[in-house]
Amino acid sequence: MKYYFAPLEGITGYIYRRAHHKFYPGIDRYYAPFIVPKEKKCLSTKERNDVIVKHNLGMTIIPQIMTNQSEEFLRISRVLYEEYGYKEINLNLGCPSKTVVSKKRGSGFLALPDLLEEFLEQVCSGIEPYNMKLSVKTRIGKESPDEFYYLLDIFKKFPLTELIVHPRIQKEFYKGVPNFEAFAQAYSISDVADWELCYNGDIFQGSDFQRLYRKFPRLSAIMMGRGLLINPMLAEEIKIRENGGKRNQKENQADLRRFCCVSQEEDERKRRYQMYRMICEDYQAVLSGEKHVLDKMKELWLYMSQDFTMYQRYWKKMKKAQSLHDFDKAVNALCIEQKLREYDV
Repeated sequence: MKYYFAPLEGITGYIYRRAHHKFYPGIDRYYAPFIVPKEKKCLSTKERNDVIVKHNLGMTIIPQIMTNQSEEFLRISRVLYEEYGYKEINLNLGCPSKTVVSKKRGSGFLALPDLLEEFLEQVCSGIEPYNMKLSVKTRIGKESPDEFYYLLDIFKKFPLTELIVHPRIQKEFYKGVPNFEAFAQAYSISDVADWELCYNGDIFQGSDFQRLYRKFPRLSAIMMGRGLLINPMLAEEIKIRENGGKRNQKENQADLRRFCCVSQEEDERKRRYQMYRMICEDYQAVLSGEKHVLDKMKELWLYMSQDFTMYQRYWKKMKKAQSLHDFDKAVNALCIEQKLREYDV
């Protein structure tokens, strides 16, 4: 099983990825937040910084492009190949944002299957001379899961390296439950299709993975986003499940407890704080003004705080903080005074 970190715009840029990789190694692929091509322009400074090799050492990074124009996709792909050495590009057909969908991008492109097929034909032909690989991250449709049957017929026609499926339609955003029936359609043909299949959606703890794996035991990869932001050690916990519950080979009995002793849980809280401090200090080095860094930290702890018991009053203090000093006091208090949630991994 391979483990991927989903891109979340504004949060999982290179500064976050670098810290996560240092403190929680084990992610097979990090997907960079999407690039939207600008007419006659190459990458912005922010986009260049996000994909440049020196900012992503030791990690496998897959850049993601979001567009419905094949010439724009190919132009940015060539830049990523020639200037930065990337050999695989991911097409974003999953973003459900209304502003994106209104422009027929992201999951909005799924409502135009004929144009999507023409787009994929042109893109696959265009990247072939460079021996570049193309993967696709998609939802199961825009308005109805019934669309997925026809979308799969399109995807089967092309030499995709991987199909990453979030089994919700666009208008559901992240509400409700993933549609396993629709995902089963992709799973049933994954052994004869050219692409590998990756599942994405609502994996927040090891037991979520276990339910998924029982349904789809031949799955080759899972992609996690919000779950990893809330719990950076989620991939570690899932690997415990994969190993039959054993944290190491010396143990004779399965142990699916999240923490095997008090000191392990305390060490994990320290690791969370250290990771946060690295992210904060790295942002301070590149952003001008404390407010911009503070906004970034608030975005981050909107997720990270949720893995602690009784986190709400600490999160309120974080939201109200007007300085990094006050924000750090609230984070430090949370990491010292509260524990991480208890559950079987």
